[in-house]
Amino acid sequence: MIQNKNLVIGLAAFAVLLVAVIGYQVWDSTRIPPVSISGAPATDPGTAPGAAPAAAPAAVPAADVAFDPKTATKVPAGQTPEQYLKGYHEAVVAKKFDVAYKMLPLAQQQSYGDATGYGEQVAAYGITSFELGKATVAGDETVIAATMQTPQMPIAYTWTFKKVGGTLYCAARKMGG
Repeated sequence: MIQNKNLVIGLAAFAVLLVAVIGYQVWDSTRIPPVSISGAPATDPGTAPGAAPAAAPAAVPAADVAFDPKTATKVPAGQTPEQYLKGYHEAVVAKKFDVAYKMLPLAQQQSYGDATGYGEQVAAYGITSFELGKATVAGDETVIAATMQTPQMPIAYTWTFKKVGGTLYCAARKMGG
């Protein structure tokens, strides 16, 4: 009788352990993995107690696209690159994401998919202010570094403008300052 009792207790303990392992496997396979926007491994608050939450999902990186004035984003006549960037960043801070999206170079517009996707992602950053660097002009090209402030960290981009036949274009935006 004692042998039967020990066998039942052993089987019950095994069943509880099996249910715990299966429960963990189901939980682990259904949770959303963390996403990194910097290329560094994302912090997973589910496995690192006290860690910060994972960052908002990043847009698909824009491919290096050859500049083509036929498809490039035009800067309105009479605006300087500085004025254009000031308008872009003011639209972002004011949460006018549809306006800001249309001001991006074509490659970045394509990487976000559409204005709604862009707006959702940029809103998640909580951008509160911006700062423009000094313009560097070399021939028909103007380069300006810009930094957007978020509660977590600053986000820096380098913008490139090109002048073709008297028309100014927003040619590129790359991460980094």
